[in-house]
Amino acid sequence: MLLPDYRRLYHYHLKKTGGSTFNQWLDTLTAAERIFDYSWVEPSWHESWLMTNWRDERSLRQLRRDDSGARAVFHWSDVVHTHKPLRPLAPPGTLCFTVLRDPVQRLLSQVSDWRRLSAEDIASISTDVKGLVEDAGRLPLRDYLQRYSRLEGRMVLDNYVTRALAASRLGQAVLLVDDTASILDIAMTTLENDFQLVGLTEEFDLTRNALCAIAGLPPAREISYLNRSRAPQAHSHEISDAHYLLDSLTCTDRILYQRACELFDDRHRAAGEAYDTETFESRHASRLLQGMRGVRRDEATCYSVRSPIIGSGFHGRDDAAKPTCAVWSGPSTCLSLYMPVPPDMQLSIVLWIRGYAVARQRDQIAVRVDGKAVRHQFITADGCADLLTVDPATTERDFVRLDVEVDETVTSSEAGSECADPRKRGICFDGYGWRL
Repeated sequence: MLLPDYRRLYHYHLKKTGGSTFNQWLDTLTAAERIFDYSWVEPSWHESWLMTNWRDERSLRQLRRDDSGARAVFHWSDVVHTHKPLRPLAPPGTLCFTVLRDPVQRLLSQVSDWRRLSAEDIASISTDVKGLVEDAGRLPLRDYLQRYSRLEGRMVLDNYVTRALAASRLGQAVLLVDDTASILDIAMTTLENDFQLVGLTEEFDLTRNALCAIAGLPPAREISYLNRSRAPQAHSHEISDAHYLLDSLTCTDRILYQRACELFDDRHRAAGEAYDTETFESRHASRLLQGMRGVRRDEATCYSVRSPIIGSGFHGRDDAAKPTCAVWSGPSTCLSLYMPVPPDMQLSIVLWIRGYAVARQRDQIAVRVDGKAVRHQFITADGCADLLTVDPATTERDFVRLDVEVDETVTSSEAGSECADPRKRGICFDGYGWRL
């Protein structure tokens, strides 16, 4: 992890708040071998207290809190993102953040997410909660919430955010709470004091840029959204019919959400709006990039995409744990990559290209170094489609920014085939660097 003022980053991923999209981006900030794995945080504890074995878990004698494995994950990965409340276990020097969403929309999105699951998806779900998931698509919203919100679905359907925030201090005991008003103060204390950033799903891009400002990362640009529940799959009359239940099931969450909006406005909005490339390059880039380590490749210094990637305009890694690991540019047309270089030297910039989403993109490429247009050429090298090289230039700083622009990013033209890719993509690459 390469943060000037923080050694680690912890994202307390509240369900249905855009966290999956956040997490794929966060994973590129750490080495491929150090990407967080959910199985590290004792899946029998992590999974169950959210959704399964609810009868056993509501028995006090079954509640337990063994944090020995959870403490170690901060030493196995520089970026930890999980539904499990690990904030009390985060070592000093950890940047901790979470994101809240309008509580009614979050709840509707959770139901919508279950409604869109296929029969194959449902077949793999634990029998303890299979009915909870299956009935999301079989029952009207009001009947569904009446049936499940106080039993199997209590944790995720009944003021989930209140329980999730309070769990940082109470652990699984939040499952025993009938009236979340009794733990609202605990949840509020967590919200106000335990995170360097409390973001908002409704201000997603601004939240990301505020995080970049705090962490000293390049300013946020467009990224692809993952696991996105668009409009809830419930008709307006369904929502109206369940109005009183929705109010009850989000009553304390709405208080927390209102406070989160106030905190975001007071603490983060201005920084998120003001943070830009010039600020990053003048204040943070040199320190951040000092931690990057290159390897020798084709007589050049290469920074592999298996290492932390500092820049913007790219998707998450493909085949992260394999030798074939590579990254696609997109969804924006401009790929930006930062790398450390020897200052006051003449060198060529190099990009190892695996391929293109469509062949014409090769002829449409434009390249800039530190914002200045430069000429490039393609040469042959083993293991890549093209080795893009930039004419030698004299460096002025101890880092450079390489911008590679294509005319358009596109989805796969083979929709429906095994090779289909819904991401808007440009070029595929596995390394970048320089040679003297």
